[in-house]
Amino acid sequence: MKAKALTGANLGLLLLLACLWGIAFMFIRLGLEGPSFSPVLFAALRFDVAGAVVLAVALARKSPLRPRGRKQWIAIGVAAVFNVTLYHALLFWGEVHTSAAVGAVIVGLNPLLTTLLSRWLLSDERVGLGGVLGLGLGLAGIVILALLKGGSLLDVRGVAELACLGAILAWSTGSILVRRTQHGMDVFAFTAWQMLVGAAILHVSSLVFDPLIDPARGAFAVWDLDGVLSLLYLAVVSSAVGFVIYFTLLERVGPIRVNLVSNVAPLFAALAGFLILGEAFELRTLLAFALILTGFVLVARPAKAPPQEPAPPIPAEEG
Repeated sequence: MKAKALTGANLGLLLLLACLWGIAFMFIRLGLEGPSFSPVLFAALRFDVAGAVVLAVALARKSPLRPRGRKQWIAIGVAAVFNVTLYHALLFWGEVHTSAAVGAVIVGLNPLLTTLLSRWLLSDERVGLGGVLGLGLGLAGIVILALLKGGSLLDVRGVAELACLGAILAWSTGSILVRRTQHGMDVFAFTAWQMLVGAAILHVSSLVFDPLIDPARGAFAVWDLDGVLSLLYLAVVSSAVGFVIYFTLLERVGPIRVNLVSNVAPLFAALAGFLILGEAFELRTLLAFALILTGFVLVARPAKAPPQEPAPPIPAEEG
């Protein structure tokens, strides 16, 4: 099926998805900066709910739910470890100590790294000069964030932003490894499985790592209004509704165009952080955003004799 142009209704859906996923970074901050949740437990609870919702969608679509064979179980395990556990544990801890906008800009590296890793590691993709230049610009954006941060490069905020970068490396690596399995599962059933298995791993991880993050409180959940609203938004609106919109767009416009959502989302994250949390706009965030977006445009340009656009098995991640 030939991808349609990113205009009209498709452009509107992409902007809606960027808004939903950009605002998610504000809700992560909202759920973490008060007394509501410890970071790893917060991520686990998010996927308890999101996994149940996506599983219900898979049941409604009458998707085949039972994984068949070693290949499908390996794909679920890889996605659960890299794309759910590592990505969200690192991102949620990082968001405790940095702004919603900065976290979203770093996550904006996702389409750049995933596209570039695809062209390095998969036989049907190629890396050209544009890929090298694009990666260089994206990494320059991260360097700008670090150099203009103020304070020590490895203070708490600096380490938190490195954790966000580590989250994206985990996500991109997991995406490529899953794609290499060619598991063939229905996308809704596969995503429900990875969320639920990932949630279980996160719950166990919370017992180990949340006490290290905050020895005085350990793993905790306080069901105040901010916490409940944040959890419901992240699990239902950002993950479940966003997931449906993502795959609708994936079918209509293809993976390269739909991944632009990760580059637009930081604008909504910055606006939500400013309006709701009172976070200031930072020059370093704008410069890094411009460099990463330019880098993605270079990386996304097709190399010589490009293959037909493949549909990735899992979406470019929101907050």
